[in-house]
Amino acid sequence: MKYRNVRLFLLLIICITGCKSPVPQEASETGRKKYEIEKNPVDTLILRKKDFHSQLLSNGKLRARNKSVLKFATTGIVRQLNVKNGSAVAAGEIIAVLDTCEAALQWEQALNQMDKASIELEDKLLGYGYNIRDSLQIPPETMRIARIHSGYNDALAHLQMARFQLDQCTLRAPVGGKIANLHTHLHEYPEGNEFCEIINDRTFEVEFTILENELKTIYTGQKVLVATFTNPDKKYPGYITEINPTVDENGQIKVIAQFPNPGHLLDGMNVKIQVESIIPGQFVVPKSAVLIRDNQEVLFRINEEGKADWTYVHIVRTNNDSYVVTANREKRVELKEGDIIITSGNLNLAHESLVEIKK
Repeated sequence: MKYRNVRLFLLLIICITGCKSPVPQEASETGRKKYEIEKNPVDTLILRKKDFHSQLLSNGKLRARNKSVLKFATTGIVRQLNVKNGSAVAAGEIIAVLDTCEAALQWEQALNQMDKASIELEDKLLGYGYNIRDSLQIPPETMRIARIHSGYNDALAHLQMARFQLDQCTLRAPVGGKIANLHTHLHEYPEGNEFCEIINDRTFEVEFTILENELKTIYTGQKVLVATFTNPDKKYPGYITEINPTVDENGQIKVIAQFPNPGHLLDGMNVKIQVESIIPGQFVVPKSAVLIRDNQEVLFRINEEGKADWTYVHIVRTNNDSYVVTANREKRVELKEGDIIITSGNLNLAHESLVEIKK
């Protein structure tokens, strides 16, 4: 009986053991993966020296290339006004006319004086034995004396002055363009010294400043792009015409560029200026490749072990989307052509993190 019970107990153990389900292979694989080191997926580029499109940015204000400030040389009430702000005028066109009553009276008086002096001159010449109709036969010295004694020269000067005063009552456009800064109305005395301006805005100039250390990238004839603050995505091409050969107290240099008016820009508008130049033989990387760590500029390279190599660099130039970088020699690092640079997926990387290049 005793042996029988032992056999039953052993048989029961065997059955229990046999009924246990085997561990699935998938579960075993998952367990093993927990112990594998995770690789960070990244995008990369091969570092090569290439041309860098440098972009120097500055602000400026538009100025019509041809501008004329007009004013009357005499005083009076405006009796005729033919324009308003924004009016287009041609060269020689009448803009405004002052009251000419006083000037016209002076002109009539001067004409009368001239007639009287002419009669006196004729009498003087007859006294010298000459007829004024034979002026070519009169000795120059005799004619000079007769003109002085008769008052002819004074009358002629007064006549010329009266003509000038009468002409000054009429304001004409010296050049073609658009009327601007007109503040006087009809039947008013002109305000201030300036009556209005004529702006020929077919071509604009824009003055801007650069830093002293940027001068080496600027030259006359260089291409620029101009954009307004209201529409910064629309750029208008122009070129540099002047570089002032002096540096001001702030270490800045004045530069002037010009470009044709597309038709809707206005004198005095604030604009942005972008100066482009090509600098050959530079290490150029996307801006996303450079990070700030410990207040230092760094990027990550992939070393031979497939790990991220923390590399200190200096940013020496920049444009809209790229940097020119050089190795930070103080950190005893170097950059060379052929280095694999991580351009994305680098935000959470640490030194010697395992990485995997995205396919």
